[in-house]
Amino acid sequence: MAFKSRLIMGIAIICSLGMLTNCAFPVRPGYDRKTGSYKRYRVPKQAPAEIDSTAINPQDELAQEEKLATISKTPDTTNTLDAPKTNTQDSTAQTGKTQPNILASVDSTENKQKNSDEQIQKYDNVAAKKADSTATKNATKKHEKTKSTEKKSVATKPTNLEKYAKEWLGAKYVYGAASKRKTDCSGYVMQVYKGFYGISLDHNAQHMFDDGRGYSIKRKKLKEGDLVFFGNFWKISHVGIYLKGERFIHASSSNGVIITPMDDNYWAGKYKGARRFK
Repeated sequence: MAFKSRLIMGIAIICSLGMLTNCAFPVRPGYDRKTGSYKRYRVPKQAPAEIDSTAINPQDELAQEEKLATISKTPDTTNTLDAPKTNTQDSTAQTGKTQPNILASVDSTENKQKNSDEQIQKYDNVAAKKADSTATKNATKKHEKTKSTEKKSVATKPTNLEKYAKEWLGAKYVYGAASKRKTDCSGYVMQVYKGFYGISLDHNAQHMFDDGRGYSIKRKKLKEGDLVFFGNFWKISHVGIYLKGERFIHASSSNGVIITPMDDNYWAGKYKGARRFK
């Protein structure tokens, strides 16, 4: 049994070696296993093709075509020589007749061009005059408009502070608003100062009090237009505009824009100072 198994193993090994050798050295066309190199293919020799002597050279064809073209382009002198002389005479006579017609047509075209140029110049002159007239009209209109606006601005510029400030009388108190119908205290002062003095202030009473452009005024030296401030120990909470006769106009939270005397029991206890910006 051991011999048979060895025999079978040996046959299997030989077969496997054969398969490996076939895989390692595959059969390829032109490959020689003995020499280990490729064989050179032998290409069969072909007989040279016979040249067709009857074929025409392309260069000769081109030369012939050029010759034919030159012959066709050259004018036929024989016909010109043989032609009768009467044709030339007739042609000269016709040219002599047509010359005055040509000159007349040239003169007419020149006259037409001159007329067209004169018309164009006339049209340009008329257009320029119209443009100048429109420009002058526009300039005069603009000048009149500017004059009217200047007159209006001069006429509408307020001169009486109390009269101007009273235009807001009766406006409702609305916190954060600034118009002639609805406003708060700082919004009201901001509008009056901007319209009458041209001074822009912040929409805040404390900021107006701290504004560096204003300077402090004593209670006894107040003048019309000074800002009067009210509040408590910690901050400024209200602002108004001083008027003649110990009064001030302001936007009250309960009554809107009103005029109140300076010695009023409620506001006199909250008075914190005054600032002048003029």
